[in-house]
Amino acid sequence: MSFWQKAWSVIYTLLKAALALAVFILLEYVVFTVFAYFGIDRKIYRGTYNFSTCVLVFVTMFIANKLYAKKKEPLFRMSRLSPDQVVALIVTGLGMLGFVTTYLVVTDRIAEYLKPVSEAVEEYRDSVYRFSEVPQTVIPLWDSFLYVFTLSFIVPVTEEMTFRGVFFGQLRKGFGPWVSVVLCAIGFGLMHGLSVHIGYAIVCGLIIASCYYLTDSLVAPVILHMVFNIFGSGVPTLLSLDCFNLPKDNVNSFLLGVNTVSIMFMPLSVIAVAYLVSVKRKRDKAAKASAEIISVTVQTQDTLPEDNGKTEEGSADSADVIKEVSGADS
Repeated sequence: MSFWQKAWSVIYTLLKAALALAVFILLEYVVFTVFAYFGIDRKIYRGTYNFSTCVLVFVTMFIANKLYAKKKEPLFRMSRLSPDQVVALIVTGLGMLGFVTTYLVVTDRIAEYLKPVSEAVEEYRDSVYRFSEVPQTVIPLWDSFLYVFTLSFIVPVTEEMTFRGVFFGQLRKGFGPWVSVVLCAIGFGLMHGLSVHIGYAIVCGLIIASCYYLTDSLVAPVILHMVFNIFGSGVPTLLSLDCFNLPKDNVNSFLLGVNTVSIMFMPLSVIAVAYLVSVKRKRDKAAKASAEIISVTVQTQDTLPEDNGKTEEGSADSADVIKEVSGADS
């Protein structure tokens, strides 16, 4: 392959991957246009707005994966996760929340001395706080609950289908897995905006994409994203609802406790990721051993075509060995 062919291959892969992000933006614009056409204030009905966008993205990315699977292998990888892997992912998600908490604390300290950083922090807080633009009394209670539910459970699914499913899946076709992890993290960070978001979004993108590669299952990044969103945004928003009439001091103490615990999970999350790496290596080693056994079996069958009885017996024995190797790994 010539230099120009390689260059075009790289550009073509990047364009296909970028198309997923473009579609993601386009779908949100479609929902925005519909709300504007019917005169629905998306600031008041933010839960409905987010839910509608997520449904549209989910359907589109699901169809894209199905269409791609007809010609080639699916973009979404859905290997089965073991219980210990799920626990490791939950621990990693809490540690990721601890990192973001630490990041925001450091940013607040820097903001005390730098005005541009201070302005970015204020902009960030307004963007993540549900009631920064509209008071609770104006927002229907059902929409607030829908907002919390969507943010905690639906957004993680649709964003992972987009970023780790289609976007990362396309990148992986033309680049190595770790190059794709980095590129996917950068795209994830940029899509969160060029403000305070981007710093921690890129790091979180690296962690999430890495866990996806290590587990080979799209369920893994969904779990990470859900844990992060539930404790980072869902629970704080839910506790701030006036309908519960909770004392602000108690709510703040609880949230402070959650943030403290998440910081304590940071070193544990490193151990959890290391465990996922070890599981990945064991599975790769078992898969390699199985492939070698199959190769030897095929060669044996080719050299002994006249002895059908022995060939069949040898194939059965080899199949038993492969089954034992796979069973030991699982």
